[in-house]
Amino acid sequence: MMAINSLAAHPCFKTLDPESCRVLDRRCGWLKTPAGAWVGQGADDRDVYFVMTGRLRAALHDARQDLVSTDIEAGSFFGELSALEDAPRAPSVFAVSESTLAKMPSAVFVETMFTHRPLGEAVVATLVARNRAMTRKVVEAAHICASRLAHVGPSRSRPAQGRFMTGASGRYLGRNRRRAR
Repeated sequence: MMAINSLAAHPCFKTLDPESCRVLDRRCGWLKTPAGAWVGQGADDRDVYFVMTGRLRAALHDARQDLVSTDIEAGSFFGELSALEDAPRAPSVFAVSESTLAKMPSAVFVETMFTHRPLGEAVVATLVARNRAMTRKVVEAAHICASRLAHVGPSRSRPAQGRFMTGASGRYLGRNRRRAR
């Protein structure tokens, strides 16, 4: 595997001038992570990781099981919410394959996001895509829950109205066919 030690190889930084990229490179830590290793496990880790090579997986730890949320491929990044919120990252991340990561301190990331437009656009696009995917999952779960309740029927503790009805009108949230523009 070729050694990658510059953000210039990452899609978010391809348009950054070489000198600015070298300055950012020096402000990052560079990690070579073997398959199976956990990344950024510290409780106060708010750094952002840019995946240069390899593949990682984010997982939420639960008392009964780990829930895999997503795979993170080369050219992606993670930890941006922790940096933006200044809060610990909820999912844990481990390397599926040997990976090379650039670890950018949160303050450097926030500063760069607002001064280097392609990075800011990539962060916004990533957050929008994640929000849409999560919304789809919530809607699917609501439909599954609603269909299960429909088979059970009303009871004293559960009136005959649907779980997602709102207000006195009793209209379902999903019935509005108009879309925002």
